[in-house]
Amino acid sequence: MPLIKKSFHLFIFSFLLLNITVFAQKEPTSEDLFLQARTTAFDKKDYVKARELCREALVKSPNYTDIEVFLGRLYTWDQLRDSARIVLTNALAKNPESLDAHNALIDLEYWSGDSPKALAYANSALSLSPKSEELLLKKTKILVDLQNYEEAYRTIDTLLHINRNNSEAFVYAERIKDLTRINTIGTSYDYDHFSKVFDPWHAAAISYSRKTAIGSVIGRINYANRFLKDGMQFEVDAYPRFMDGFYSYVNFGYSGSTIFPKLRFGLSLYYSLPLSFEIDAGIRYLKFPSSKTNIYTFALGKYYSAFWFSFRTFIIPNGNPASYSYTLITRYYLTDADNYLALSLGTGISPDERSLNNPNLLISKKIGMDYNFRISKRQTLSLTAGYIYEEYFTNSFRNKINAGIGTQLSF
Repeated sequence: MPLIKKSFHLFIFSFLLLNITVFAQKEPTSEDLFLQARTTAFDKKDYVKARELCREALVKSPNYTDIEVFLGRLYTWDQLRDSARIVLTNALAKNPESLDAHNALIDLEYWSGDSPKALAYANSALSLSPKSEELLLKKTKILVDLQNYEEAYRTIDTLLHINRNNSEAFVYAERIKDLTRINTIGTSYDYDHFSKVFDPWHAAAISYSRKTAIGSVIGRINYANRFLKDGMQFEVDAYPRFMDGFYSYVNFGYSGSTIFPKLRFGLSLYYSLPLSFEIDAGIRYLKFPSSKTNIYTFALGKYYSAFWFSFRTFIIPNGNPASYSYTLITRYYLTDADNYLALSLGTGISPDERSLNNPNLLISKKIGMDYNFRISKRQTLSLTAGYIYEEYFTNSFRNKINAGIGTQLSF
């Protein structure tokens, strides 16, 4: 009997020990809870449950900064900014060299509308990692929001010297360039040589651009000598902005000369998409002495690495069948937004060409090159060259060679 009793006690003890061991094995670690929190947040979008898991993990590992930073981001994403600020500043106090904590605080303050405080965190983070592309890009965005465009341009220029293949940096470089150049004067000259029929054509233009609160406005005077005639055209371009990444293009032109369209009008809407894409759609109207033409245009642009690609089509519904023209432009940035090489390939004639004086689009194939570079802090120079194989009468073809030079001075 004592033996049975002893065996029973031993069985009970073994059973309890086994359950304690199993329970201990099933107790999740802080790392397990952190992983569950991330899965719950990203896959299930349950930020409340994810925060509970983070707090449970911090009870086990109160100095685990990564969990604390993630908890702060969860508060930020749920617009609980005061709670996020408490958690993130506490994480940074524990680990002043944590780039994750700096990044989370930069985002929190920038999204909260406190760009000066976001800039302070960005500068602090860059003192720890001065070549961080992510931090340099964030600092650029903050400086643009603060309208400190000169420092923003210096910051993005630093980024591009670190990695000239950063496509998002080129997007911001172009945007800053547009924002900083309040006044711009431009001049250009183009020369066209034909293998048959026509004497050389000459064209020149002078323009003045002014940055306004709603967008840029450009006035332009075009001069041309074609068909042994001189003529002038007056144009106004405007780029009204509705919001960041959404703007329009409006053009109006008039000429009393027969070598230009009598009237021209253009309207396009541009919209920036994720992944550095941009789309636009619009209409062009050309009125000649004896005819008028409506033309529709669609385009898709994309920044990739140090390249910018643009594919555009023009559709002319007049006639049977309708006429189409296509142009592909590839731009390669050498150092910044002012220094690039461009190659264009196309078929048909673009109604945006200011030399256009004939609505009848016959067969044409063209290739062109453009080299744009800065010759001083505020002045750029552009050199262009092109070749066109075109049908000037039905089944009659000729070669056309174009060369041009232009300069712009901003102040």
